[in-house]
Amino acid sequence: MVMQFPESILPNPDTVRTVQRDPRLFLCPCIDRKSPAGPQLAQIEAHLDDWKVVGLKIYTSYQRGTAEDPELEEVYAFCERYGLTVTFHTGLCSLVLPSDQDLEGSSAVHIARAAERHPNVNFVAAHMDDPNTAACCALCADHPNLFTDFSGLFEEGYESDWNVLLANYGDALYTADCTSQILYGTDFCPPLNLVDIERFDDFLAELYPEKVREQIYYSNPMRAFPRLASFLKEQ
Repeated sequence: MVMQFPESILPNPDTVRTVQRDPRLFLCPCIDRKSPAGPQLAQIEAHLDDWKVVGLKIYTSYQRGTAEDPELEEVYAFCERYGLTVTFHTGLCSLVLPSDQDLEGSSAVHIARAAERHPNVNFVAAHMDDPNTAACCALCADHPNLFTDFSGLFEEGYESDWNVLLANYGDALYTADCTSQILYGTDFCPPLNLVDIERFDDFLAELYPEKVREQIYYSNPMRAFPRLASFLKEQ
């Protein structure tokens, strides 16, 4: 799944064409918090199928605001209407992108409250609300429509010691017992320093046995992003 950036964060004119050219790729268009949501939703609605849209992406942390903001209610209604999932950036931001640094606004606590009010919409707190990983996993365990991932860990200049990461993320995952809510992600983005895909696979292999990894690679995202199924049936 490709998560589109707002133009104000990182111009990305080839995102849609990249998704359209490859049958393995699906799109989560962004909702830019610095512009009204209505016109953005209207454009996405006109391209739900040819853009292969499976969800939306909102860049809290980078853009000030929370998942509980009233103006997002029309976004959640849109997601419920079309079976879309809404993913929020949470926690620490990239070292090289412009950001409002609103870490509190991106807290998974706000996303969990939105998930409670909208039980028919799936929510994803990307990056496990780093550094609040344990709290994020506990919220996922308590909310069946809230998922998370550990993408973005291995940005050059950011990553901690391998064993420290394993301990921090492993403790959070196992303590909360939220395996069914964990998604695989990398944040692969060639303009940024996030290209070491193998490290994410190795990291997952250190944390989970093969049977559970298959769940995280496939069955969890199929539940988290229900619109994926309609596109996969066509292939």
